[in-house]
Amino acid sequence: MAWSLLIRNGSLVDGTGAPARAADVAVEGDRIAAVGPGLRGEARRVIDAAGHVVAPGFIDAHSHSDLFYLECPSAESKVRQGCTTEVVGMCSFSPAPVHPARRDVMQAWAGGVGARLDLRWETFGQYLDALRAARPSINVAHFVGHGALRLAAIGPEDRHAAPDDLRAMERLLAEALEAGAFGYSTGLVYPPSAYATTDELIALARSMARYRGLYFSHIRGESSMVEDSIAEAIRIGEEGGVGVQIAHVKAAGRENWPKMDAVLALIERARQRGLDVAGDVYPYAAGSTKMDNLLPAWVHDGGIAKLLERIADRATRRRIVEECLVDGERWGTVSMGAVGFDEIQIATCARRELEGMTLAGLARRTGTTPAEAMLDLLSEQRATVAMVVFSQSPDNVAKVLAHPAIMIGSDSIGLFAGDGAKPGKPHPRAYGTFPRVLGAYAREQKLFPLETAVHKMTGMPSARLRLRDRGLVRERWAADLVVFDPATVKDEATFAEPHRYPRGIPYVIVNGTPVVDGGRFRAAGGGRVLTPGR
Repeated sequence: MAWSLLIRNGSLVDGTGAPARAADVAVEGDRIAAVGPGLRGEARRVIDAAGHVVAPGFIDAHSHSDLFYLECPSAESKVRQGCTTEVVGMCSFSPAPVHPARRDVMQAWAGGVGARLDLRWETFGQYLDALRAARPSINVAHFVGHGALRLAAIGPEDRHAAPDDLRAMERLLAEALEAGAFGYSTGLVYPPSAYATTDELIALARSMARYRGLYFSHIRGESSMVEDSIAEAIRIGEEGGVGVQIAHVKAAGRENWPKMDAVLALIERARQRGLDVAGDVYPYAAGSTKMDNLLPAWVHDGGIAKLLERIADRATRRRIVEECLVDGERWGTVSMGAVGFDEIQIATCARRELEGMTLAGLARRTGTTPAEAMLDLLSEQRATVAMVVFSQSPDNVAKVLAHPAIMIGSDSIGLFAGDGAKPGKPHPRAYGTFPRVLGAYAREQKLFPLETAVHKMTGMPSARLRLRDRGLVRERWAADLVVFDPATVKDEATFAEPHRYPRGIPYVIVNGTPVVDGGRFRAAGGGRVLTPGR
């Protein structure tokens, strides 16, 4: 019987980190049928990969596309990068579970990052069924967000979890794990996840240990308290008996850049003690999040409606500014560090003319102070503004990228360019993360060999998630593959023009079907909701 697809004449980088070798790859249906040099056999389709690398499809180890799959199931900006699998449900955010009496609270919470969820489900399993029905073009490995658990069990209030609350969260977490979640994530800078004590998080971790769930943490602070926050995450995993993944490892704020060596040393010492600790990073010195995250946690107590009431009150505004204004010219919080107003850029906003403008520029436009301009914008837009923040050291980014315990995660969403494109000036990592690692860091800066770069994007996250048959090019494994030109692969997206696809990636194959085919995108809807290999 003829193979469905044969990729000939390529240089195989198989995802293990081993040196590249000449090998053909044959695909039958959704499986890799054979791997070896000079494969002999008939195939219904042949791709000549001469001069190109054939590798496993990339696994985005940290993504937020779950908040957008139902309106953008193509995830084109991810697939065109070579991604065939995304890890979602990050930083405490997930579309489920949903308390039926708090749908509006959940909508407002998701709206802060621009998502519009119809929330026709309640349980995590019901949501996964809706996701399967949406037929995304990419495979999905889903975590459940601690923020969603807390909203469903407690609500948006700033209070400790009572015993009954904790039992309710443990029950919801167990339901999610039974339905297929890989673990739970925290975003300890984002209310309501920020209101949790360490003991609450340990208890939840302990309750999922029998599922071998992973604790995936956007830590409590990435600036002045970054070392204590990393130590807290490690403690939660150690006392809870689960593995720990540190989200987007960084030291934010110029005064905190020297802390990076100590941060990596904490991870190394934990691993030397036998603890299961690793992390991910995106290859940019700027991050992106909701603009209301510039406000202290107490401003968020009770949800978006309460936040809007507070920032409308002049006395409360003065308190916020007094707490966060640094040296009269920078804005700082314990979670994000201090940055200049010219380093905070409006990414997405209903007022399209403001997108791409800095808060310093907005202040000049409105004739007010940058702090007042930011608070006025949040009030006017009901806290539905996203931002890009330039807060990191490029040298630190490279240092983290090169660390052997760190894999690659874009920390972004799946978008698409062209007609009907999502507007705004989002972070270019949504379009460029993986080709940037291959081009800028492996080829140009020679930070690591190409094989190491591919391993950090394939075999390494696959092993971390205990995926049974993805992340390597092996016979009988899933036919998730990418073909790229190592000499030309490059990210083209910039902060000024983010909606630009990369170059040098002509073929991306998801479950045996070419989705990027000769550089053209074909939304086949063949992605799958993956479940843990327990």
